[in-house]
Amino acid sequence: MLDSMKPGQTIRCTITKEIRVEDDVQTVLRLMRLDPRTKASLKGAQEHRVRTLLIRSRGKRPWEVRERSSKIVRTEKGSSWTMRWFPHVLGDFKAVEKYLKVEAA
Repeated sequence: MLDSMKPGQTIRCTITKEIRVEDDVQTVLRLMRLDPRTKASLKGAQEHRVRTLLIRSRGKRPWEVRERSSKIVRTEKGSSWTMRWFPHVLGDFKAVEKYLKVEAA
Protein backbone atom coordinates (compact mmCIF):
# COMPACT_ATOMS: atom_id res chain seq x y z
CA MET A 1 0.00 0.00 0.00
CA LEU A 2 2.79 2.44 0.88
CA ASP A 3 4.51 1.90 -2.47
CA SER A 4 1.43 3.12 -4.36
CA MET A 5 1.25 6.44 -2.50
CA LYS A 6 2.23 9.60 -4.33
CA PRO A 7 4.19 12.45 -2.70
CA GLY A 8 1.85 15.07 -1.28
CA GLN A 9 -1.12 12.72 -1.10
CA THR A 10 -3.16 12.89 2.11
CA ILE A 11 -3.24 9.65 4.06
CA ARG A 12 -5.06 8.50 7.17
CA CYS A 13 -3.20 6.34 9.70
CA THR A 14 -4.79 4.38 12.54
CA ILE A 15 -3.11 2.45 15.34
CA THR A 16 -4.48 -1.10 15.23
CA LYS A 17 -2.79 -2.67 18.26
CA GLU A 18 -1.07 -1.65 21.48
CA ILE A 19 2.59 -0.71 21.05
CA ARG A 20 4.87 -2.21 23.71
CA VAL A 21 8.37 -1.45 22.35
CA GLU A 22 9.57 2.03 23.40
CA ASP A 23 11.48 2.64 20.16
CA ASP A 24 8.34 1.92 18.14
CA VAL A 25 6.33 4.23 20.42
CA GLN A 26 8.79 7.05 19.71
CA THR A 27 8.60 6.39 15.95
CA VAL A 28 4.79 6.48 15.94
CA LEU A 29 4.80 9.67 18.04
CA ARG A 30 7.15 11.28 15.52
CA LEU A 31 4.78 10.29 12.69
CA MET A 32 1.75 11.55 14.62
CA ARG A 33 3.40 14.96 15.03
CA LEU A 34 3.28 15.34 11.22
CA ASP A 35 -0.50 15.92 11.43
CA PRO A 36 -1.14 19.58 10.51
CA ARG A 37 -3.47 20.17 13.49
CA THR A 38 -0.93 18.71 15.90
CA LYS A 39 1.83 20.80 14.33
CA ALA A 40 -0.21 23.95 14.85
CA SER A 41 -0.92 23.07 18.48
CA LEU A 42 2.74 22.37 19.19
CA LYS A 43 3.82 25.58 17.47
CA GLY A 44 1.32 27.62 19.50
CA ALA A 45 2.52 26.05 22.73
CA GLN A 46 6.13 26.75 21.77
CA GLU A 47 5.39 30.40 21.09
CA HIS A 48 3.58 30.66 24.44
CA ARG A 49 6.59 29.17 26.26
CA VAL A 50 8.89 31.72 24.59
CA ARG A 51 6.59 34.63 25.52
CA THR A 52 6.32 33.56 29.15
CA LEU A 53 9.97 32.55 29.59
CA LEU A 54 11.11 33.14 33.15
CA ILE A 55 14.61 34.57 33.61
CA ARG A 56 16.18 34.18 37.05
CA SER A 57 19.57 35.07 38.44
CA ARG A 58 22.00 32.23 38.94
CA GLY A 59 25.53 33.14 39.93
CA LYS A 60 24.67 36.78 39.18
CA ARG A 61 23.99 35.87 35.56
CA PRO A 62 20.67 35.60 33.73
CA TRP A 63 19.39 32.02 33.70
CA GLU A 64 16.42 30.95 31.57
CA VAL A 65 14.02 28.59 33.31
CA ARG A 66 12.59 26.58 30.43
CA GLU A 67 9.35 24.61 30.56
CA ARG A 68 9.09 21.15 29.05
CA SER A 69 7.30 20.84 25.72
CA SER A 70 3.71 19.66 25.49
CA LYS A 71 2.80 16.01 25.01
CA ILE A 72 -0.21 16.37 22.76
CA VAL A 73 -0.40 12.97 21.04
CA ARG A 74 -0.65 9.52 22.64
CA THR A 75 -0.11 6.08 21.13
CA GLU A 76 -3.31 4.33 22.11
CA LYS A 77 -5.12 1.67 20.15
CA GLY A 78 -7.65 3.33 17.85
CA SER A 79 -5.87 6.69 17.67
CA SER A 80 -5.76 8.09 14.16
CA TRP A 81 -4.29 11.05 12.34
CA THR A 82 -4.05 12.45 8.83
CA MET A 83 -0.89 13.65 7.17
CA ARG A 84 0.65 14.23 3.79
CA TRP A 85 2.71 11.37 2.39
CA PHE A 86 6.38 12.01 1.65
CA PRO A 87 8.87 9.33 0.58
CA HIS A 88 11.37 10.25 3.29
CA VAL A 89 9.08 8.79 6.00
CA LEU A 90 8.86 5.39 4.28
CA GLY A 91 11.53 3.91 6.55
CA ASP A 92 9.62 4.97 9.66
CA PHE A 93 6.40 3.46 8.31
CA LYS A 94 8.14 0.19 7.40
CA ALA A 95 9.52 -0.03 10.96
CA VAL A 96 6.08 0.24 12.58
CA GLU A 97 3.77 -1.13 9.87
CA LYS A 98 2.63 -4.01 12.12
CA TYR A 99 0.93 -1.47 14.40
CA LEU A 100 -0.63 0.80 11.75
CA LYS A 101 -3.36 0.74 9.14
CA VAL A 102 -2.65 3.24 6.38
CA GLU A 103 -5.23 4.32 3.81
CA ALA A 104 -5.78 7.17 1.39
CA ALA A 105 -7.86 9.97 2.88
